[in-house]
Amino acid sequence: MLTLSLEKPGTATPKLKLSLNKGAQFTVKVEWMCDADHADDVDVHALEARSDGNGAKVTELTSVLSTYNTTRMNPNGGTLPSNPEGSFQTPSGGLFHSGDKRVQNNTETIVIDGSKLPAGVNEIPIFVTVHEAEHGGSHETEQGAEQEEEAAFGDIDVCTITLSDGSGKQLGAYKLSDEFKEFNVVQLGSILLGPEGWEYAAVGRGFTGTFNDVLAHFS
Repeated sequence: MLTLSLEKPGTATPKLKLSLNKGAQFTVKVEWMCDADHADDVDVHALEARSDGNGAKVTELTSVLSTYNTTRMNPNGGTLPSNPEGSFQTPSGGLFHSGDKRVQNNTETIVIDGSKLPAGVNEIPIFVTVHEAEHGGSHETEQGAEQEEEAAFGDIDVCTITLSDGSGKQLGAYKLSDEFKEFNVVQLGSILLGPEGWEYAAVGRGFTGTFNDVLAHFS
């Protein structure tokens, strides 16, 4: 199991070679465990982005695969319809989400189908967010005193990301380190399409704010 560290200036981003086939399919599975008496919820999100070397960008909401962008979660502003069982996808079908799972110690998955991605999409940034949900108790400080506060990854005991190919073979697994404990949004990495096929770059970039604050960096 690899451990992600925060992005540091001058540090080369590690890349994992995935496939030379531009139409390859990958599954990204995010698992989390939270043993405290609260039930903080972890969600996984992805973007159909285009990068010209100056950073990945999205220009339309239909390129944003997020539970916050579904008509079920956001009836007044969501653009992606939810399927009856809760799953949803981008219009191209290039990104498919298993649906929001709010039970702790659970998983969410995203399937990336390279054969369906829109022309020009060459980067899939992947994020996880954590938020307070259905508390049965308060967060505890290091001194043991109870105090209600915004959820952050310090409240999550374990959060891992696993990459698999279309046959189900595991290609790589990564675990968030304690360096992320103060953040409530983390870019785990990006799946990149270049001249030599697909790669996974483990980014490890922490954000504090809402998912919309993160989107401001990519639009």
